Amino acid sequence: MLALCPVVRAMSIETRNPGPITMYGADWCGDCRRAKSWFADNDIEYTYVDLIEQPDETETVLARNAGRKNIPVIVFADDSHLTEPSNADLQAKVDELADATKPAAGDPQRVVVDNVEASRFELRTEPDGELISFADYSDRNGSLVVPHVETLMEHRGNGFAAELMAGVVTNLRSTDRTITPLCPFAAGYLRDRPDTHDLLA
Repeated sequence: MLALCPVVRAMSIETRNPGPITMYGADWCGDCRRAKSWFADNDIEYTYVDLIEQPDETETVLARNAGRKNIPVIVFADDSHLTEPSNADLQAKVDELADATKPAAGDPQRVVVDNVEASRFELRTEPDGELISFADYSDRNGSLVVPHVETLMEHRGNGFAAELMAGVVTNLRSTDRTITPLCPFAAGYLRDRPDTHDLLA
């Protein structure tokens, strides 16, 4: 049985949405304040992690920066990041992500489904149903254990695994379930998005 996950489709041509963004920073940091202003001016949503209030998240900054403490560190939907970016750098990255996920006229849309019989979430094209990415899971009393996330070879390098995980998060919230991410990609995706930490089992 295939269950449609809510609100996870490819963006329309008019949309300039770069996907989930997480910024690690501190209020004393001038570059952090500038980046915040840039996101506000461009009406782009993001999750802000205050390293003063959440000092444990400094480990994420160090891991992303090869041991350096430079901030802000801004993590994007394709799992790339920018450190101390200029406004021009931010604009270029947001444009790149929006263009990468914008379907051409006539291209199929994408949708995330919960393939209950196969015990996996699937990112598929619509309406032809071509499989792009999948995340295996086992359901342990309402907590999903995810050992493996994979994108088919011909579709790799396009951020589809992150798009799939966004659909998984949406499904977990709509079905009131939690997740134990054993797959390194799934674990990293959730770790870099503090707004999903309440879903961790």
